[in-house]
Amino acid sequence: MIVYWLVICLLPLTQRLPLRLCYSIATILGDLAYIVWPGGRRNVCHNMRHVLGPQAEEKQIKHTARNSLRNYMKLLVDFARITTTDAATIDGRIKGGGWENLDKALRHGKGVILVGSHLGSWEVAGMALASHGYPINAVSETVGNERINRLAIQFRAKWGIKLIPMEYALKRVYQALKRNEAVGLVTDRPLPPDEGVSVEFFGQRIAWPSGPATLALRTGAKMVTGYLVRNADDDYVGEIYPPLEFEATGDRDVDVQLITQRIVSIQEDLIRRFPDQWYMFRRMWPREPEES
Repeated sequence: MIVYWLVICLLPLTQRLPLRLCYSIATILGDLAYIVWPGGRRNVCHNMRHVLGPQAEEKQIKHTARNSLRNYMKLLVDFARITTTDAATIDGRIKGGGWENLDKALRHGKGVILVGSHLGSWEVAGMALASHGYPINAVSETVGNERINRLAIQFRAKWGIKLIPMEYALKRVYQALKRNEAVGLVTDRPLPPDEGVSVEFFGQRIAWPSGPATLALRTGAKMVTGYLVRNADDDYVGEIYPPLEFEATGDRDVDVQLITQRIVSIQEDLIRRFPDQWYMFRRMWPREPEES
């Protein structure tokens, strides 16, 4: 209830203040979160050590982790302003391409699985896709507060984005793909070693959700990935990649692993390029033996 009323009180302020001022306040809040949220800070720094590699100094790791929290707060500003932003404003702030790749995937007629990670500005990406007339569904984890969940659904519905709660996802995702619509899945979710599929991520074996690969094999839907990130001017640059092509071997387990590894390798490359726009506040990798 406290979180709900905090959100309700801050939303009008975020929607009325100039955007640049909101981003400045978001930067301060990101710094504050870095200071007062020790658990989150430790998790982000732990993840950044893997991303930046053993050659990275501790100062660089902490700086990148702090910037990640700053950029995440800016992402929340973008979300809060969904209902007061128009399509022309969004288009004017985005530089990128690859729309023809999404068109090609949809011409296949079996739906499109948009695979991404907690990287960049996915709220703005969804708004941009919807503003261009693409039918968008987004699978999302349900947060603990039901009122905030309703707000999230209402905000995205303004743009025609249909939110699918993760606990009800399977049937609705199949229905959306059957209608030849696009379904967005964010897959960088920490899993226990005995769940998901084993892949290599930044040089270490890790369990990764197998859902996108399994869906593609079962439905024939095309898989498309890409990115939309914030630039130095707080506008956006991005690209939609060509549909992921693969030859099924007939062994479902092998196919799922190979396809998932290809997805993970693409996400790894993007996270390596834009580490401070990867918003992973839980430990992505298991604890090292010396940490246990």
